[in-house]
Amino acid sequence: MQSGNPNNQDDDPYGQPTIREVQYSPPYAPRQRRPGFRQWFRTRTRKTKFGLGCGALIVILLLFFVCIIAASAASGIGTKAPKPTSGLVAVAASPTVLLDTPTQQPTPTPTPKPIPKPTVAPTLAVQPTKAVQPTQPPPPPKPTAKPCQAVNNNPWCYNFVPGNLIDYPPSGFCNYFNCIASFYQSDDPGDGYVVECNDGTYSQSGGERGACSYHGGVMRPLYSH
Repeated sequence: MQSGNPNNQDDDPYGQPTIREVQYSPPYAPRQRRPGFRQWFRTRTRKTKFGLGCGALIVILLLFFVCIIAASAASGIGTKAPKPTSGLVAVAASPTVLLDTPTQQPTPTPTPKPIPKPTVAPTLAVQPTKAVQPTQPPPPPKPTAKPCQAVNNNPWCYNFVPGNLIDYPPSGFCNYFNCIASFYQSDDPGDGYVVECNDGTYSQSGGERGACSYHGGVMRPLYSH
């Protein structure tokens, strides 16, 4: 019969307990590595990465310019410009004797030769020519008016050649024509036109009923032009 053991271990048949298996923990836990710059840089935001990159680039450029300035300053140390020597050279044997440099003689300036004046060729006086005016063509001849064949030499050139009927005869008409007694009536002028009657008299009732009824009737009308 087995006795209850809280640790679930079997006893030796002789009543001796068995050696318990003991689990030993390691003497120390492994150290965790600290995050490096690369891992830290990866965890930054994009703006932070951009700022760090620009700052590093500026620092590199400053260091580059400082190195160039330092190198140029170092190369210029110890170089001195030579002093200009004077024209007098001292002789070592006799310090009191000085040799003068040969003086340059002034070069004569050439005298300019007089430039001959150009001879002007005589010019002939040219008289101005008058502008030729174009001749105008002669005016066209005026058409000659046909002689007026006025009846009884009236100043209005009234005749029997077909033209315009005379509805409004002038005031002095009867001075040149033999008018009937009733030439000027209440409906004249403008009611009829001037006609010649068969007896040679003139009436102003042309185109009306009963014209020249007491003078043999109408012979022909009188025209103006």
